[in-house]
Amino acid sequence: MEYVYRGGEKMENTIKLPEPQKELEFPLMKALEKRRTIRKWSDSPITEQELSNLLWAACGITKNKTKSAKSKRTAPSACNSQEIRVYTVMKQGVFLYDEDCHELKMINSIDIREHIGTQKMMKSVPIGLVFVADLSRMKGPLLKNLEAQRFCAWVDTGYISQNVYLYCTASNLGTAVLALINREKLHKLMDLKEEEKIVLTQVVGHLAE
Repeated sequence: MEYVYRGGEKMENTIKLPEPQKELEFPLMKALEKRRTIRKWSDSPITEQELSNLLWAACGITKNKTKSAKSKRTAPSACNSQEIRVYTVMKQGVFLYDEDCHELKMINSIDIREHIGTQKMMKSVPIGLVFVADLSRMKGPLLKNLEAQRFCAWVDTGYISQNVYLYCTASNLGTAVLALINREKLHKLMDLKEEEKIVLTQVVGHLAE
């Protein structure tokens, strides 16, 4: 796949994504009307540009941080905690999306797609997104207890997953959010920390003919 390999078979630890295309001519109201959950995809791979657009739409930077303020993203978060990290899972391994640099950082080279959901189709999904809440990022008077943190993390994940839905609808891609996950096993496979909690996963691919 072009978005993973550079120079033959050698895989880079960091993949710089192309600039996202922000001029898609698809009406927002039409995307809302046409939004659907799709569980069948073609074998056509997701291109580097599509992956760039997808991740930026999910939670990309819309305003850079300053000395006095955090950056802004395409999706809101409680107290602007920006606690949801988006991991990209594909055949070549697991990558963490770095919003500030708009690039992918390799976590490992293990294909764990079959573990991002309980359905048999998981083994062949082109791209899987794993939404992970880093609870250590959640600060502020409204986020003092674990119950509040978890509630807000689920809500914030909903914003991001809906962004993915709308981008996929506008770009003729299919997507589905998954809640039935073996979180404990996936947590170990991704080597996450104790304060990092898996919320949901989402799969993306080209529409089947």
